[in-house]
Amino acid sequence: MLLLSHPRVGALLALTILLPVGAGAATLQEKIQDSRQKLEHIHENLGQMQAHLAAGQKTQAQLRREINAINQQVVVVQEKLVGIQQQQRLAKSQIADLRAKISALQAELAQQKSILAQQLRAAYTLGGVTPLAVWLQTERPGELGRMSVFYESLAKARSTLITKTQDTAQQILKTKREVQTHETRLAQLARQVGAQEHTLQQQRQHHAALESQLADRIAADKAKISELQANAHILDGLVSRLVVQFHHQEEVARAKAAAAEAKRKAEAAAAARRAAAIAARRQAIEQRRRLAQGAQAEQRARQVQRAVTAQMQPPTTVVRPPMLAPALPTTPIVGHGPYPAPVNGPISARFGAPRVTGGLNWQGIVFQAVAGTPVRAIAP
Repeated sequence: MLLLSHPRVGALLALTILLPVGAGAATLQEKIQDSRQKLEHIHENLGQMQAHLAAGQKTQAQLRREINAINQQVVVVQEKLVGIQQQQRLAKSQIADLRAKISALQAELAQQKSILAQQLRAAYTLGGVTPLAVWLQTERPGELGRMSVFYESLAKARSTLITKTQDTAQQILKTKREVQTHETRLAQLARQVGAQEHTLQQQRQHHAALESQLADRIAADKAKISELQANAHILDGLVSRLVVQFHHQEEVARAKAAAAEAKRKAEAAAAARRAAAIAARRQAIEQRRRLAQGAQAEQRARQVQRAVTAQMQPPTTVVRPPMLAPALPTTPIVGHGPYPAPVNGPISARFGAPRVTGGLNWQGIVFQAVAGTPVRAIAP
């Protein structure tokens, strides 16, 4: 129903409806030619649209492959990001441990500094007395050995504590640097992966938008192809109907021409028969006229001969026999029984024969005779 509302389809249907039944062959040929040209044009457009659709579908397939590849890359990047987040969580735990270690080291350092401070205060309390001075000034040699050992142990412990304190301070600095480096590396890696994911998401959105536009264009191309196919189907049916109508008109024209030719031949044959009949009648009339003229000439010759003979004989009383009427023709008129003709002479027209000049046919029999020829009744 949607296709029938399209202007092109409506125009084709209107052309089909408005075709006159009695259209001439030339008009039908023009309409068939025009419809075939339109059909060829539709097929050309259909081929172009199908090629355009194929190209669009190929591009759509390529875009979908690229989108799938981007999706795979996004998955990989997201997995990396998840791994980095796990590393960050682990690093935070490690950093927390390191910070706890730093706190412990700082506490140990503070304790070491406190012990060292106590040792320094004890040394300060003793004053500037050296172990040698104590050795020379002591009055109790027994205590001298103990003091010597004490001072030696104290010096070693102080040296060890100072070294340990320095190592602890170095370890604290190193741990802080490690924590800072690890945090910086993880943050930088997270930024890189996040930027990569953002770029991939933008590419995916761009490809998705292109694929959506291409899908709309493909849908429009398919609708246009369906419309062109419907128009081609309707126009093809129209051409078929026009061809059938054209062949029907040709058959009707041939039948009319054959009927006209048969009528013309029949009329020509009838005219030829009428002309032959007229010629035959004229020939018969002429023949009878010549026979009558011959009989009259023969009769005049006999009369002249008798007159000459009478002049040559002496005058006598001649008893003339009564003059007899001319003998009636013994041949009966065809179709009229045994009665003789009413007058001597050829028949110029018979009953029902057509007139040469046209009009009504002859309604009786016409004899040709010289003026003054006696006419007799054909019945007693």
